[in-house]
Amino acid sequence: MKIKYALISAATFFLAISLSAFADGDWFSALLTNLNKWREDYPQEKVHLHFDKPFYSIGDDIWFKAYLVNTENHELSALSKVLYVDLVDERDSVHQTVVVPMENGLGNGDFKLTDSLVTTGNYHINAYTRWMQNFDPDFIFSKRILIGDARASTSIVASANFDFNEPAKFNTKLKYFNLADKSPVANKPITYNLLYKNNTVYTGKGVTDEMGITTVSAPIKKGYAKNDLYLQTELFISKNLNIKRDFAVIDSSEKIDFQIFPEGGRMVNGLRSRVAFKATRAGGNGINVKGYITDQNNNHIIDFATEHAGMGSFAFQPVAGNRYTAVINNPYGTENKYPLPKPDSLGYLFAVNHVGNDSVTIRVTASPSLSNSQEIGLVAQQNGVVKYAALVKMDQPVMVTKLPEARFNTGIVQFTLLSSTGNPLSERLVFVNRNDQLKINITGNKPTYNKREKVSLTLNTLADQAFLQSSLSVAVTADDGVKENDDDGNGILANLLLTSDLKGYIEQPNYYFNETYKDRAKHLDLLLLTQGWRRFNWTDIKDNKFNTLKYQPQKALTITGSIFNLKNKPVPGGKVVLLGSTTNGPIIIDTTADENGRFVFDNLDFNNDVKFVVRAKNTNNKDNIIIQLDKQTKPSVNFKLGERFSTVEFIDYLQNTQKRFDQLDNVPGKTIMLKQVDINGINTSKNAPQTIEGSAKIGSGQADIILKEDRFKPGTTMLQAFYGLPGVIVKKGGIYRIGRTLRLSNPEGEPMTILLDGSQIDLDMLDKLPPTDVAGVEILTSGYNTAIYGSQGYWGVILITTKKGPSRRPVEPKSYLDKITLAGYNVQREFYSPVYDAPNNSNKAGLRSTIYWQPNLITNEKGEAEISFYTADNAGTYNIVAEGLNTQGKLARKTFKIIVNK
Repeated sequence: MKIKYALISAATFFLAISLSAFADGDWFSALLTNLNKWREDYPQEKVHLHFDKPFYSIGDDIWFKAYLVNTENHELSALSKVLYVDLVDERDSVHQTVVVPMENGLGNGDFKLTDSLVTTGNYHINAYTRWMQNFDPDFIFSKRILIGDARASTSIVASANFDFNEPAKFNTKLKYFNLADKSPVANKPITYNLLYKNNTVYTGKGVTDEMGITTVSAPIKKGYAKNDLYLQTELFISKNLNIKRDFAVIDSSEKIDFQIFPEGGRMVNGLRSRVAFKATRAGGNGINVKGYITDQNNNHIIDFATEHAGMGSFAFQPVAGNRYTAVINNPYGTENKYPLPKPDSLGYLFAVNHVGNDSVTIRVTASPSLSNSQEIGLVAQQNGVVKYAALVKMDQPVMVTKLPEARFNTGIVQFTLLSSTGNPLSERLVFVNRNDQLKINITGNKPTYNKREKVSLTLNTLADQAFLQSSLSVAVTADDGVKENDDDGNGILANLLLTSDLKGYIEQPNYYFNETYKDRAKHLDLLLLTQGWRRFNWTDIKDNKFNTLKYQPQKALTITGSIFNLKNKPVPGGKVVLLGSTTNGPIIIDTTADENGRFVFDNLDFNNDVKFVVRAKNTNNKDNIIIQLDKQTKPSVNFKLGERFSTVEFIDYLQNTQKRFDQLDNVPGKTIMLKQVDINGINTSKNAPQTIEGSAKIGSGQADIILKEDRFKPGTTMLQAFYGLPGVIVKKGGIYRIGRTLRLSNPEGEPMTILLDGSQIDLDMLDKLPPTDVAGVEILTSGYNTAIYGSQGYWGVILITTKKGPSRRPVEPKSYLDKITLAGYNVQREFYSPVYDAPNNSNKAGLRSTIYWQPNLITNEKGEAEISFYTADNAGTYNIVAEGLNTQGKLARKTFKIIVNK
């Protein structure tokens, strides 16, 4: 597509893209062509997850609905069909990945928070497609959640207040109290470890005082980054109960970070411009301050004060030769000084205004010496789509124009001023709100409800367009179980229209879309003056330099890799076989490597985690092959900025959850599991765990015979461990199965395949293996277990797992086998919503925090849908949040409340 644009002067500074075109060879045309190529070759995706609630405890379920859209118009994306959702702790360790199949851009899933999966603390849920991993990880979906522990046996809450006011010293005040009555955990011993980059650098111990408080201190080396520190603590309650609580280190001292943001990115001597600023506490949240600007002679120039979330602005005209300082008086009673950026001696100022009107005003101001008819470029674009482009001939010191907002979509618009060499001079983000998103009306069948009464709600989607059919998700929570400030959330409007296009931490994103706040547009403009943005680099666009794509859009689950010979050269045409056992049966697929030795197994369809084995041979059917499987990498997201949740709100949630858990018998931590007892190191019981830790066994089936470590005595050989086993006999040449139906062509049968840590060995190698190096043996004889090994498993398979460590590896195995565990699709569970008019439910306790969750509500062509649920034993206010979009990418979010009588 050839992009046209206009050459404009002061008298005609309002022409659109579609006016006169220049020759294809000029710099501006080439730049716009490259920008369009980037948009077409690198289409961007966004993800939004709607959760049932903001707070969780061990024993809860996290329910979510996933929306995958394109960035251009927020229509549901058909580019990717697989979504990955990671539960990540503060040390960037992934605890679980849920793989969601996306149908027409929609999907849903859940996490079950067992005590084996998580502990208490801050977590993040990251959601992304493989295609999104080609780009900046700052633009993947990431939500902070706090997980507590409301179980009766371990319901102790801990908090940490970090102080770095002393140089080279780490001071932390820890506080412990009981959840049930908030009483302090007094006079209890505590031990702690301070980690730096996961390495322990200091250990210590202490005792809590009468208020449940203890202070721990540790020396820290110069240069230690606070974000890389981590504190592990263990509180000893009794002989049989100790509480572990870990904390990522966040500086909670009274230091204030104060930053200056001139509009357009620069100040110029002699030119008046708008200057924004942002004051934040350690941790990222804004703080209200007042201050003033002084010059080098301490002359008082101008006063300023914050307006919202630590942000504000003032008009300023620097004078050549002067130096300027911002002096602020913070709420802690101290005065701090911050030097202002040095102004440029000459240049362009770029101002864009769009607050409270139906047009966007653009103003370009030049230093007197630059009013020389030099051409500069002006581009306005949204998500790579050029909405306006013009060459500006600067023949006057000031040029002003207005563009109708109808030219743009609702969302962030990026305005860029470019030099005649194609380099950005200034940039400015503005938010255009055309009030054209989808509206939702919710009406109830009654004004108030009683406990355990049926509620019927009608939802209507409204829009100026005819496209009213929508996909919605609805969450209902009880206020006594989940109290939250809705402004703190990141709903579908705030996420897809705002935060998904910005870098860094955004405080209270929903605030900017709450129509009850009259100054929200003004405050949103301040946010865009002070927040980072970068989906692409203008220099890369100018040089036609684009990302090297590591991932293609994923249409199904895939396993990819390469095969090489022993000289590390690709093996074209090699035969590759994939073997795995799923809950739906075995998977056996073969393929051929391409000319570069690359192979792909795609269109895989299975649930849950599955262990696969990949085998390869060259074109001569030889197995001197090295397999290199592509690793499934995870994006790394820094999420330590921002304060933790309100202690009051979260503690109230945990207390109500504790009452709910008291009614239940199946909460993790309240059930004691009996240990399995093995006799003589042999385990053949089908009711016992048939696994060896670290085993290379593929498939989910249990082994037919297990040999544990105590079977392998010092002074014996590995062959002796197989003597006397049921169904197995050791003979010359191998270990054979007894009772296998033999082939007429081979009445003696074949020995069982022996795999050492997943790689095949022969009987001589087995005999040389020291028994004390073996952790366990799994013997597979049944057809279900051996089928996934193909012909290799026809006569049975012996899996030997050695103890960990390279020194324990006595044999160099053949290398034509490799294994990988791949996460399959999430098995979608249905949210349980009680029906209290059923006889068997009439006496059951009914305290719930999430009252109702419906991720797949579809309105009809009139925009109508109905839902119903029963109130619980929780009285008070119930909060209803509905989110979604229609087929045209118009977004909708609605909050609604109902009252349940006591």
